[in-house]
Amino acid sequence: MADAGKRDGRHMLVGVVLAGVAMSLGWGIRGDYGHEAGAMIPGALVALAICLASGREDWWRRAGIIGMCGAVGWAFGGQMSYGRVIGYTASSSLLDVFYGYTSLLLIGGLWGGIGAAVLSLSLTSPRSYLEQFVRPLVVLWVVWLLLGLSGLTERLVTWQYLHDTDWVGASSALAVAVVCAAAFRRDRSACVLIAVLALGWWAGYAVLTGLLGLHMTPPRSDNWAGCVGLFVALVLYLHKCNNRAALTLAGWGFLFGGLGFVVGDFFNMLGRAQWGPIGGCEALQGLDYWKWMEQLFGLAMGLGLAVVLLRRVRDKLPAPPEDGQTNRLNVVALIFLLIVMMWSNLFKNVRNWARDGHIPDRLLGVDVRWWFLIIGMLLSLVVLVAIFRQRRGRLALCPPTDFGRAQLLFLVVMWVPVLGAFTQALPRMSSCGVLLVHVSFWLSAGVCSLIVLSLRGRAVEMPAETLPATDVAWRLGRRYWICLLLVPAFVFLVAYLTVASHDEPLGGSHLRFSRPADVSGPS
Repeated sequence: MADAGKRDGRHMLVGVVLAGVAMSLGWGIRGDYGHEAGAMIPGALVALAICLASGREDWWRRAGIIGMCGAVGWAFGGQMSYGRVIGYTASSSLLDVFYGYTSLLLIGGLWGGIGAAVLSLSLTSPRSYLEQFVRPLVVLWVVWLLLGLSGLTERLVTWQYLHDTDWVGASSALAVAVVCAAAFRRDRSACVLIAVLALGWWAGYAVLTGLLGLHMTPPRSDNWAGCVGLFVALVLYLHKCNNRAALTLAGWGFLFGGLGFVVGDFFNMLGRAQWGPIGGCEALQGLDYWKWMEQLFGLAMGLGLAVVLLRRVRDKLPAPPEDGQTNRLNVVALIFLLIVMMWSNLFKNVRNWARDGHIPDRLLGVDVRWWFLIIGMLLSLVVLVAIFRQRRGRLALCPPTDFGRAQLLFLVVMWVPVLGAFTQALPRMSSCGVLLVHVSFWLSAGVCSLIVLSLRGRAVEMPAETLPATDVAWRLGRRYWICLLLVPAFVFLVAYLTVASHDEPLGGSHLRFSRPADVSGPS
């Protein structure tokens, strides 16, 4: 019994490390692609890492769905801008630095809270409920694709410039939810959630920015206000559904996401200020500390979320009912992860190569971008054929077990973006900072691959008694609330130490409240 406990403890530790390193890697890659599409990568990787390390057969069967929910959940935060916020933390005014870190705490908290909440739906919801999302999500993706390709999104935003927000996305999501609910009665529960999130986004923007006139980073986007409303609406929805387990995960995701952003930027400021040993070591100077900051974001969020899921949730949460009549969502999830997510990011490689003159304008008299489009479509067709042949049980190269298929999915979802980011940055590899970042990507991916391939796929023995997601025992607890109450003091301490680390404002600094003559920090 003792040996089994030790093995389980080691397995859990390995799983936590895998989730942290995978999300750190994904977040670093996200910095190369940006926005919602880039944020899908760390969300998918951390979700799949936790799924693999869980030892739960029911989670392995849902690996594709879990990965997709992770990608979608963290994609929401990609609409928020934080570049100028980090500029506030680079100033020498304690008030502005404290404001910058507080804003980062909110942004990171929303990112982690929404991501964890959406991920929890894949772990707690019956199959019949999840299957209702197939049609609305496919329709919504097609609508967004058409709006983007036609240029209509850009024209609408120009026509009604609401503080550079993604109001078109929120409005089109609401319209799709209403239409699908009217056309497909069986999908109404899914449409309700989509509508709630869209209305929550609008409520947050209308109240915080429209009514109260709050602007976090003027003149940058106020999508943060919409995300606040969306997160509140999602929490209220989970409360209405009595999904207490999901509420617990949302709370911990908010805490770890917020603290991860604060700690990551603190080390970014120390690096840029060349504080202490950094200033005395030539090898540590001139590095891309922004990228290391992003990777530290992901490391903190991934570690924290994995500890909660593998230590507190895994052995208590019962298997969700597999009561659906179809498995269409499995196919949609694979198409999303292997085609939609990859296209949404990797097309930027060609755009950047063409912009910077690294590829010719034409090849054999044809625009070179058409050649890359043909290659991309061919590869997508290969993936589609593989998915549908596997669904019919005719793909011999696919592993026969749920765990084996989850392993393969993780490795593909990880290595394709690593290679994509590498080829995009290859023309700039003469910079030691850029080269070191991508060396870290490959090392992280190698470590993750070794861990994943070393996992035995042995299912853990579930306890006889579990706690349904609706049980009142699922609560955040005293420890969580004590941590939350201590956060303001922690943020102030970080702000104080940041100002003390340099005498003059760092490059790229901004002031939110102080004037240059008023700037002062700790003596």
